Amino acid sequence: MLTTGEMEKILQTALSGGGDFAELFFEDKDELNIKCSQQVLKGVTSVHIFGAGIYVLSGTRSVYVYTNNLSYSGLLDAARRAAELLDSCERLDRGQIIFSMQRVKNPNSVTEYPGTVPILKKIQVVRETDAAARSTGHTVRQLNVDYFDTDQRILIVNSEGLYAEDRRITTRLRIQATVEDGNNSHYEWADFPSPHGFETFRDKNDYISFARNFINDMADSLHAVTVPSCVVPVVFEAGSCGVLWHEACGHPLEATAIAANNSDFVGKLGQKVASTKVTIIDDGSIPGMYGSAAIDDEGHPTQKNVLIENGILKGYLCDRLGGRKLNMPSTGSGRRQGYMFPPAARMTNTYLAPGTDDEDEMIRTIDEGLFVKRLGGGDSGREFSVAVTEGYWIKDGKIGPRVKGLTLNARGIDLINKVDRVGSKLKPDSGGFCGSVSGLVTTTSFQPRIRVSSMTVGGEG
Repeated sequence: MLTTGEMEKILQTALSGGGDFAELFFEDKDELNIKCSQQVLKGVTSVHIFGAGIYVLSGTRSVYVYTNNLSYSGLLDAARRAAELLDSCERLDRGQIIFSMQRVKNPNSVTEYPGTVPILKKIQVVRETDAAARSTGHTVRQLNVDYFDTDQRILIVNSEGLYAEDRRITTRLRIQATVEDGNNSHYEWADFPSPHGFETFRDKNDYISFARNFINDMADSLHAVTVPSCVVPVVFEAGSCGVLWHEACGHPLEATAIAANNSDFVGKLGQKVASTKVTIIDDGSIPGMYGSAAIDDEGHPTQKNVLIENGILKGYLCDRLGGRKLNMPSTGSGRRQGYMFPPAARMTNTYLAPGTDDEDEMIRTIDEGLFVKRLGGGDSGREFSVAVTEGYWIKDGKIGPRVKGLTLNARGIDLINKVDRVGSKLKPDSGGFCGSVSGLVTTTSFQPRIRVSSMTVGGEG
């Protein structure tokens, strides 16, 4: 481990090219993956990731250099390279850097660290999950079960004297299956993620139920019907349908999009941009959430950020560099997959705040429309689309048959202006991953039940 004196020298060297800010990001991470396909154990893969990134800013210019040579001399070489790449004409006199330890409690508790658990216990979870998925009575033609755990330790020091550490643990099961019934077959995958340690699997009923429910739902989808493309009211169930906000206005409210003038929300702070029923929040400090952490990947404590309040645009998600470009402070949103990525403004746990509308009335007052229980992945931007994983047709105020092959298409800023009902029961989401400029990061997106007055539904026929 480097001394604080050595870390100061590395930062000073990185600043020697004219930078006004320098940061060292250290990562020490263990990953484990167990693969089982068709009841056969295919392998256990253990990976150790170890490296550091050097980040230098000069105004709104940036340089990022990374290395897995963590010796003092190796990091000095990387710092010199960063200074050369920056090569600012302005040279600043820098005083001594005095580090101050920052202590922030991680909101996600861990009682059983994955590295302390024998591999055989993890394999047992995989085999029990596989058996549960096959026990439903449906024809499962192909079934893969994967187990993952990660243990990431990070240290961040910078030229402002920050010295911050965090440890992030995740565990996860993934099921991929093909279910068939006569001439029909359906492939799908699902995750059982957790921001906690192996205690996640202490209650066997949790992951057994996950596996059985997954297969039962797939079998049910085999009998879904098609509907033609149309424009109708859409009701979104509470919970994971919050991915709608992730795509519709989460990415467009990140500093990267705002600074690049690639968002409909540019220049609209303080203005009405959505229905008065819409309040969007991003909060990386919520205990027990997949997108939570003690600090972001620049060392700022995570926090609650109100982005839209009662339809009024209140703020953007900012990392340090994005904040400089927008003349705004960091919002604790600087995130990255690991040491090979510079930080960028990213979402954490993004949700639509609850309202007061009656959930049953949302459906009862629709002549014809769509009820969405689950959404799949999507494409973000000014225009976005998301796949409907589980949806039902509404006819004369009643939920009818399950439908398939649907996508929802909209312009984000138009969508949030068409929200005409927001229920009172906020339901958390288990979480997943978001990929963007700084790699894959853990996120959640959730909401209460809501209604959009009209949306374009891409169907079949």
